[in-house]
This record gives sequence, structure tokens and C-alpha cells, in this order.
Amino acid sequence: MNKQQAARPITPIEQDLLLRAEGINKSFSQGDNTLTILNNLDLRIDAGEIVALVGPSGSGKSTLLQILGLLDKADSGQITIENQQLGSLNESKRTKLRLSSIGFVYQFHHLLPEFNAMENVALPLIIAGEPKRLAYERAMKLLHQMGLKDRADHRPAKLSGGEQQRVAIARALVHDPQILLADEPTGNLDPETSALVFDLLLDQVRERNIAALLATHNLDLADQMDRVLELKAGKLLPL
Repeated sequence: MNKQQAARPITPIEQDLLLRAEGINKSFSQGDNTLTILNNLDLRIDAGEIVALVGPSGSGKSTLLQILGLLDKADSGQITIENQQLGSLNESKRTKLRLSSIGFVYQFHHLLPEFNAMENVALPLIIAGEPKRLAYERAMKLLHQMGLKDRADHRPAKLSGGEQQRVAIARALVHDPQILLADEPTGNLDPETSALVFDLLLDQVRERNIAALLATHNLDLADQMDRVLELKAGKLLPL
């Protein structure tokens, strides 16, 4: 991060702020050329707010999500998560914050085929040191909320596409993150299943009062969120 982007105190008016990005820049080199993906981009998401991220393929939506999710680093700019400005955090602290505070949902579920639904959901808790019994209890509770109680002992190959994605959403939420980032979470589903999965996802986000940023090409789904932002020429524009 640039030295001039020094940490500043969090004011009382920002108490509901869960995610802020300020002046985010990201470029990639292509031979002798430089491709600018994010250009001095700003973003704020408060607790309980669900924001749609739209834009054509290649506009940088996935890059932005990876940077906000601490899976990649911006060339410059500042990210604040739960009142923590990340410029001063080392890699170990960034990883700890990502694992404790951020949930990810991708277009493809990325479930482990050798584990059943309950085990897939519980795995992040077990890796974090949670006793198996407690991890399985929390996983089962969440699967029940997602309408999958009777499918908990099924491996991914025995689940439908919509069921697999619901398991993936449960896995992203099982550690009670404050921020949910989703990259085309229903993009691989048929319209009817997409609507069902999307409704369940929104219900969980609103019930938990977390901040959510969902990238989607489906404008009908985007219109159901609190705000719609278009990523265009490296900047976010309200729609």
C-alpha cells in the first residue's frame, strides 16, 4: 500500500460499515502493454446490505472479489474490513481475517467428492480446530435451514446441481462470517433452481445481518438486491 494512504481513525458514523475499498488499482502486463482492470475504485458496504455487482465478462468482477476477499492484492489502495485497515497486516493476519470474517460462494460448488454434504459444510470448522461433534451440529443446523436435512449424508455426486450449490452456500456461512462474497452463485443453474437458491441465499444474508457482494449477469436477480453497481472501465457506477 502507498505510504500516503495512512490509517485513519474510524468515526462513529461508520459503525455499521463492514467493508470499504478506497482508491483500488489493479493492472496486468500483457507483453509490452498494461491492462488496467480496476482504476481508483471505491466501494462501501454496510451490515445487512446486499449489493449486486454486474458487468460484462472480463470487466474485472472476479478480480475485485478476489482482492476484497484477500485472495489477491491490489497494486494500490486501501481495504477496511470490520474497522481493520489491511495495509499494515502481514500475510498471517490477512489469512486469519479471511478465514474468520469472509465467506465465499463460487459459480461451481467445489465440494470435495469423497465427503458427504454434512462433512463438506463442517470441514472449515474442523480445519479451524472446532471439535468434530460441534462442527457437525452446526453443519446440520445450517443444512436444515437450507432445506437439505434429508440430504446431509449424500455425497456431491448424489446431489442435484441446486442441492450442491446450497451445500456450498452453507459451507460459506458455517463459520458465521461478517462478509459474503459470491461470484455468479447461480450462474450454473437453470432458471427455476437459480431462483430457489438465490432466495435461500438472500434469506440467510438478511437473517445474519452481514454485508454481501454478489456478482451476477442476471439483472432480474440483481434488481432484488439493495443496490446494483456496474463495473465499467475499472470503476463502480450505480445502476
